[in-house]
Amino acid sequence: MTQTWSATERADLAQTLLAAGPGAPTLCAGWQTQHLAAHLVLRDRTPWRMSPGRLESVAATSADPQGYAALVAQVAEGPGRLSPGYWLSEQMNLLELFVHSEDVRRAGPDGARSTEIAPDYAKALWKQFRLFSRLLLRPAPVGVVLVVTDGPRVVARKPRSGAGTVVVTGELADVILFAFGRGTSTELTFQGDAADVRALLARFPGPGGASSQA
Repeated sequence: MTQTWSATERADLAQTLLAAGPGAPTLCAGWQTQHLAAHLVLRDRTPWRMSPGRLESVAATSADPQGYAALVAQVAEGPGRLSPGYWLSEQMNLLELFVHSEDVRRAGPDGARSTEIAPDYAKALWKQFRLFSRLLLRPAPVGVVLVVTDGPRVVARKPRSGAGTVVVTGELADVILFAFGRGTSTELTFQGDAADVRALLARFPGPGGASSQA
């Protein structure tokens, strides 16, 4: 199987998890790094057993450095050949792995963000995100246009009756994280009617310094 962007991202995520160590915070509410690693392993190998109890059980076995390193090794290994995630890795895993890498980085003590995304990788991320954006923003109470600074845009949600549209602009990683519910850890601007912006942020929280422009 040829190297893919998802394989590159998986390797990067495994290194990020190892560097953070067990017990480190993530942007996933209630999850530390061992919970995130357990989620990924269960998703890869036994998605039909991804109950909260099962996740807690796996995470509990990896709270110590040795168990944690073994669990992260399974994250790095990824799904087996019998899993759809092996053959459809870009479609099923690329965004998931990218977002979870940011979950660990941005929750760290220095709030580190991903380094500059290479143009080819940015195109691959956008290709997948553009397809999923309408599903992710479906609960939005207003219309939403997502814009990458000096880059592409997508109408992620058409306005509901009586509502306007909000234009959300930022770097690619921040736009993706906003749609995945991690907007409080991003830097974005919001353009639209103030009431529409407030309605959107009530459903999809944004950064503390979110600004609105008429």
